[in-house]
Amino acid sequence: MGPRVKGVSFKSVLRALEVLRGPQAAQACTSAMPTDVADAFHYGTMLASSWYPIEWYRALLEAVQTSACEGDYFMCKIGQQCLRQDMTGVYRAVFHLLSPQAVIRLSPRLFSNYYDTGKCTILEAKTGFAHASWVGCSGFDRRMWLEVFGACEMVMELAGAKHI
Repeated sequence: MGPRVKGVSFKSVLRALEVLRGPQAAQACTSAMPTDVADAFHYGTMLASSWYPIEWYRALLEAVQTSACEGDYFMCKIGQQCLRQDMTGVYRAVFHLLSPQAVIRLSPRLFSNYYDTGKCTILEAKTGFAHASWVGCSGFDRRMWLEVFGACEMVMELAGAKHI
């Protein structure tokens, strides 16, 4: 079995697309997906707590970008929106209580909640600066990295960081 992505990620991406571009964009995206991925959404077999092949996730992000007729920056926006909608309730409260540096140090745990491959390490986090490393992220493509980048920006923004 190869690298996998948690089902919540798939659902977040489609919800983010709908928030950013409307329900028609989400429908167009589903039509652009490979049949097995689209069927998982259509028949409700895509479960938030289950793990799915990373190939499916790459196909989803490709369908998002293709159906929205958007470039790389849109993938960052998708990542930002996904994190914004996933970090609600207690997470949002914790983000407001901790310093941006402390929240950034939580990033490796967040990363492992979504991907079963690779490791995120925060090498340094201090006022006005953060340095992170990702290794062993098998199967990641450009769209996935852009989405991760957007999510990282949103982590910092929710933590109160300025001039990201």
